[in-house]
Amino acid sequence: MHREEVVALRPVVRGFTLGVGIYYILITFAHLFYEEGAALWVLDGLAATTMAASFFFFHVTRNTQRIDRLEYACLVLFSLMYLNVVAYQIFHVEPAKLVYFVLLVLVFATAGITPRVIIPCALVCMVTMYGLAYKYGILSQYIWIGLAGIATAMGMSVLMRQAILRAVHARVQADTLRDEAQALANCDALTGLPNRRSFFEAMDLALKRKRQDGKRFDLALIDLDGFKPVNDVYGHSVGDALLVAVAGRLRNLCAGLGFPARLGGDEFAIILTAMIDENELKAFGDRLCDVLREPYMLSGVAANISASVGFVRSRQGSGFTISQYLERADYALYYAKQNLRGAAVVFSQKHETELRDFGLIDQTLRSSDLEQELFILFQPQYDIVENRTISFEALARWNSPKLGLVRPDAFIKAAERSGLISQITLILLRKALAVVQDWPEHIRISFNLSTRDLRSSTAIADICEIVRDSGLDPRRIEFEITETAMLSDFDQACEALNRLKSMGCRIALDDFGSGYSSFSYIHRLPVNKIKIDRSFVVQLVKHPTAQKIIKTIIDLCKNLHLDCVIEGVETETELAKLKQVGARYIQGFLFSKPLTADGVDEYLERETGTRHSHATEATDPLMTRSVAS
Repeated sequence: MHREEVVALRPVVRGFTLGVGIYYILITFAHLFYEEGAALWVLDGLAATTMAASFFFFHVTRNTQRIDRLEYACLVLFSLMYLNVVAYQIFHVEPAKLVYFVLLVLVFATAGITPRVIIPCALVCMVTMYGLAYKYGILSQYIWIGLAGIATAMGMSVLMRQAILRAVHARVQADTLRDEAQALANCDALTGLPNRRSFFEAMDLALKRKRQDGKRFDLALIDLDGFKPVNDVYGHSVGDALLVAVAGRLRNLCAGLGFPARLGGDEFAIILTAMIDENELKAFGDRLCDVLREPYMLSGVAANISASVGFVRSRQGSGFTISQYLERADYALYYAKQNLRGAAVVFSQKHETELRDFGLIDQTLRSSDLEQELFILFQPQYDIVENRTISFEALARWNSPKLGLVRPDAFIKAAERSGLISQITLILLRKALAVVQDWPEHIRISFNLSTRDLRSSTAIADICEIVRDSGLDPRRIEFEITETAMLSDFDQACEALNRLKSMGCRIALDDFGSGYSSFSYIHRLPVNKIKIDRSFVVQLVKHPTAQKIIKTIIDLCKNLHLDCVIEGVETETELAKLKQVGARYIQGFLFSKPLTADGVDEYLERETGTRHSHATEATDPLMTRSVAS
């Protein structure tokens, strides 16, 4: 019998045992007044035994979920009640009270929970009643009473059991529907992983355990790199199959270690409850990235993606709330996507400092008069073959009345995360193009675009409008983009760049060689120029290999008819090495520090008059390197 049926029948049995117990308390006392001799001892003893057995079974069936225990309780009490009635007839021959056997059958039919208890007990009662009636010579009077009693008892038993079973079935069905609804509420319908709601419940439980028992945990936020192109190219069915496959890999990897969940889209999270140290956590992060990087075979389609992961450890903040843990894990994830795409980053004290700075910068940015406070410095790009400047790169600067001069990398990151970057782009672009109006016509302006600019068709439309309104020849305007910005959504970025290039603007790929460079996709980009990152220049003097790599890139650019600018050149030794490998276009402190608009005019006047011998050493404390505006 189902557990639910046992639970439903248990109150019937316990109610019966309690009623019998109370009844036989009264009978026990009654016998003391109306019986004597052997009848007193026998009848009172049977009544007291029945009473004690009733309360005993009332107690032991309190939480039972076994049907045999309920049947045993009924059988014992039925037997004792039967013996009470038989004993009474032995000591007091009262034919009129043979009807008690019919009443017993009705009680058995009502309180009995299974036919294998009710039927034997009812048959014993009716056989005994008929036997005694025959002995007393009144059998004809009790035949129909017995048959009526049996029919009534069986009808009552069937109706009661049907009512109970219908109630049980309805409750089971309701519980099943409730459990299914609860499962749907707590599980992601596509992947079967716990959903966002379950994740927050698990985080709340992990925090309570940490506060009460000191049990630490680690939180990981995961974002898939390259999922959108798969979804766009092959369709949502393949994209959904990819998410299901990712969920399966996470489930297998986290078995016994933690709680994986899907937060939405291509974002996942893991709460690691196993006690692991810093090195083990990093090893787990590497293994996680490796597992998710393995190729996926989906309905004949081979998909290749990677995953960036941000970890935060519970020991890094004893009093943090869920939102504060998420903020830090998200910051580590953001750092991974910007600097170590496809890898795992553990939130550190350095990140904590940056995050506090970011919060202050973010709030100050939102309340600032950016039109007044933002300004631009310009750094020349120099042609060492023709000994002349060919372009200036516009460098974003922010002088806040509250914070003073803010590092470009700090406020640019804050603006990108807060969504203010597109507004800042438009402000700086208008200011930069206004300055270019006074420059010689052969000199171009190089202006950086952010990842958000490339992702937004509205932002690109606004940029195109500013270019048209400036009245400048678009061929004098060069937009720089980073490889990170391209890889975040390659197709969307290419579409945005093609819109700019169709106007006549030039495109430059910035920071080439900073970590994700791939010659395989350069031919797919609508670029006119590649800028080699300073990280190669630093290695020029120390490692001959760096010189060979730079030469290879320069030769590649020549073959593809692309300009190649070397960034961050600071010494004569570096310049000499670059001349040996055929470098032509140079940018760096060796030629000039970042200049104000007035400084550019003076610089160009000197160059026109003297063809420029190297300028003084850079002194701008904020000019660490080229920064996207």
